[in-house]
Amino acid sequence: MNQSEKSVPFIRRPWFAFLSSMRFAVSLLSLLGVASIIGTVLQQNRPQADYLVKFGPFWTQIYGFLGLFDVYASGWFVAIMVFLVLSTGLCLIRNVPPFLHEARSYREHAKEKSLAAMRYSVVLDGAVSPEVAQRYLEVQGFSAKTVKREDGSVLVAAKKGAMNKWGYICAHAALIVICLGGLIDSNLLLKLGILSGRIVPDNNAVFAKDFKPESVLGTGNLSFRGNVNITEGQSADVVFLNADKGMLVQDLPFEVKLKKFHIDFYNTGMPRDFASDLEVTDKETGKKTVQTIRVNHPLTLHGITIYQASFADGGSDLKFKAWNLADPSRAPVTLRATSMREFPLDIGKTKYRLEFDKFTALNVEDMGRPSEKSGGVTAAINDVRAVTQEGKRFTNIGPSVIYRVRDSAGQAVEYKNYMLPVKQEEDYFFITGTRTGLEQQYRWLRIPVDKAGKIDTFMALREFLRDDAARNKAVEEATQGAPAEIRDQFKLAAANTLSIFARGGYLALDQFVTTTIPKDQQEKMQGYFYQMLFGVMNASLDETLKKYKLPQWPQDEARNRFLLNSMDAYTGLTEYPAPMLLQLDGYTEVRSSGLQMTRSPGASLVYLGSLLLVLGTVFMFYIREKRAWLLFSDGKIRFAMSSNRNERDLQKEFPQHTERLQQLAKDLNHEQK
Repeated sequence: MNQSEKSVPFIRRPWFAFLSSMRFAVSLLSLLGVASIIGTVLQQNRPQADYLVKFGPFWTQIYGFLGLFDVYASGWFVAIMVFLVLSTGLCLIRNVPPFLHEARSYREHAKEKSLAAMRYSVVLDGAVSPEVAQRYLEVQGFSAKTVKREDGSVLVAAKKGAMNKWGYICAHAALIVICLGGLIDSNLLLKLGILSGRIVPDNNAVFAKDFKPESVLGTGNLSFRGNVNITEGQSADVVFLNADKGMLVQDLPFEVKLKKFHIDFYNTGMPRDFASDLEVTDKETGKKTVQTIRVNHPLTLHGITIYQASFADGGSDLKFKAWNLADPSRAPVTLRATSMREFPLDIGKTKYRLEFDKFTALNVEDMGRPSEKSGGVTAAINDVRAVTQEGKRFTNIGPSVIYRVRDSAGQAVEYKNYMLPVKQEEDYFFITGTRTGLEQQYRWLRIPVDKAGKIDTFMALREFLRDDAARNKAVEEATQGAPAEIRDQFKLAAANTLSIFARGGYLALDQFVTTTIPKDQQEKMQGYFYQMLFGVMNASLDETLKKYKLPQWPQDEARNRFLLNSMDAYTGLTEYPAPMLLQLDGYTEVRSSGLQMTRSPGASLVYLGSLLLVLGTVFMFYIREKRAWLLFSDGKIRFAMSSNRNERDLQKEFPQHTERLQQLAKDLNHEQK
């Protein structure tokens, strides 16, 4: 049994036939195609928070486990490429020797019967010598060979386009070379290091200096692709790599300093061009290289290519107006902070932390969409990809900042605040969005602006409503026109209504109606209370303007809308989840440049493989192999031709060659006569 297995040739064993079969290779190529589609459609190597917002925690975990966020470096993708290289290599081992033998062969053992059975075969009328026939075929571009046989016959065998066989070899070799290039750049060695425990990703450290030695890769690393953000005036000599469920630090043989970041915008606010002025210092020689890089114009040093990938906030200086919501005072305090930083916030005995995220100086939004009342204020569009689409009206709505307020228990609420008033329908509002999770949409607090475009009138009205004596004066003014017999009762009802609203806005008033009034009368009484509330609030606005010496505002439609919007905003503030209301009031922008650095030695192999693929395509589809034979036997000459593909060419060529050979025979015989 063992002897019979050993006697079976290597290339004829079942496992070899399976691995080298076209069916297996096509299946692997199909899987690679599907994986490449996923890698193209799904943005790769994005921050985990981006995926959480887009897919939610459940699907983010599933996609992460499947390696869909880094498809081209995932284990299963690498395994497919390894098997594809193996399958293609075995296919070449099996087929290259016979292909090369076929390319060198003239098929000089062709028999009379086989030549006669060919589709293009004829017996020539005249007679030419084998030498003349060989010379004719060589003139026609064939490589010819004359063979004398044992039976006395002479065969002239010729071939043209034998390079066609190299098309198959080049195409398969191209596939192997391209896959090898992909494997080299797929962090295969890095993954093996992680599996062996020699390399350990870190998911706790924040700064490069905090990473452990086993989480730091040396400058001799064969290939990598990492990112780093550098603020203007600062430098970096490492990049960070996403690996497994943590991060790795990749040391660089040079230090990169960002001298200046430049950005230009279209009129719509979409970034048109951004570039970085870099100063790169070689660690070993101290040589400095100064160059500006921009998108599609990278810099390559020591085999490492530096790309301009993105831009972001680099820690801008921010100025806020801040109101303590536990204090009714309309006067804000000034708070200064820096984006991308954390600060303690102590209010009384309660301790919080303010965590500032990115500051964005330019926000472009489609203001042609429904307003917040009907469809919700959309998140600011910082990367507009369709500014020319019909039906869209993109507008820069000004600077914004994202921040979080975290309590002592670690619970945080995120806020997004716009510095400038945003127009919603007919009026302008200062807006602030809140959410408790990245997967949620923002809920918007809209504070209306006054005639001067400021928040002052609303905050003064808020302080006024928190003052019992001031409210009573407003009620007195509002009820002066009531009939004397019901004035006291009406005054009491108005005072109670305004007091309830001052405590909790519409929510408190609704709760009062539902808990104290019979159910069958609630709808009627709600309308009564709201009419009464609007009247007394109108008087409160008049008294507010007088008390705080604000510009008078005569009765008109704009004032009525402001009052209704103020009542909505006041209600929103009673449910506002933060202890303070922050309103961005000024800034000094500092930008950072997002650089991607890659070392890709496999890229050269990919280029070589692409060249081989082009050559293989040319050889296979544009070079056609043709064979010709002239058999001199028993006083007659048989001429035959064949082609490996596209025999329509022979429909024209074969009659032409036949006619020329016969004419050549006549001419030679005429000379002999």
